[in-house]
Amino acid sequence: MIRLLAPAKVNLNLRILGLREDGYHDIESVVQKISIHDRVSLSPGKTPGIVLSCSDPSLPGGPGNLAYRAAELILGQCQVPEKGVVIHLDKTIPHGAGLGGGSSDAAAVLMGLNTLWNLGLSRGELTDLGQRIGSDVPLFLFPSPSLIAGRGEKILPAPFIINAVFVVVFPEFSVSTKWAYSNFRLTKKHDKYTNTVSDLYDRNAGRAVPPDRWPDLLANDLEKAVINRHPEISRCKDDLLEAGAKASLMSGSGSAVFGLFEDRHEAELAAAQLMEDGTRSVKVALPIFS
Repeated sequence: MIRLLAPAKVNLNLRILGLREDGYHDIESVVQKISIHDRVSLSPGKTPGIVLSCSDPSLPGGPGNLAYRAAELILGQCQVPEKGVVIHLDKTIPHGAGLGGGSSDAAAVLMGLNTLWNLGLSRGELTDLGQRIGSDVPLFLFPSPSLIAGRGEKILPAPFIINAVFVVVFPEFSVSTKWAYSNFRLTKKHDKYTNTVSDLYDRNAGRAVPPDRWPDLLANDLEKAVINRHPEISRCKDDLLEAGAKASLMSGSGSAVFGLFEDRHEAELAAAQLMEDGTRSVKVALPIFS
């Protein structure tokens, strides 16, 4: 049996640069993996094929699950139809939160089966497979933090880091990524962006960003459209700032919101305060720099 941790991610910055001919959007985003994670277990199957179970009964167990699709793709691409695998997902990352849980699970399955079946696939080959599953899958095959561009397939090391403690708030509802991007197109202004990720690199390259500059880095073009429908996200941001966060942002297409804290004790006190009303889940996490 192989056991892997599939970490969550947050988008420290997300810029949408335009709609591509293939229907996807060109983006620029700095992505940080964090220490909230699912656990993925892989065991050889007694018969050919894929058996997938999940601790969250609301998630599909077949091809509708990205982890299943990852295993299915490996079976077909590597021409090993005689192989069988039993996959179990022990879920912690909430679904539809903009934290990349499904994509991270899929990346873990790709890496795990490569080891379990001694396939010898390179990271480049795994990345090519990941792109066929979902735009966010490849980033989980690379060290963090990273810059992603294009539709998410272009991945480079981020030349700066934010060494913060993360308090992540999930307001107990999901947001569809497809819906968020579709509604962004309806509300997007057509002026050129002046604060792109590249600009941020020029000002912060090669160093850890000091806490007083964290608010300058955090921006998410999807926030406005999502908050218009789900104002609770704005309240989560405000509550994080009132609890002492140096900066706060919605991650990806939402619904999760995170705040950046300098100190773990301060972050844990803030998390306890934010959980008092019982209407949302709150977790404290550390950045993963690998």
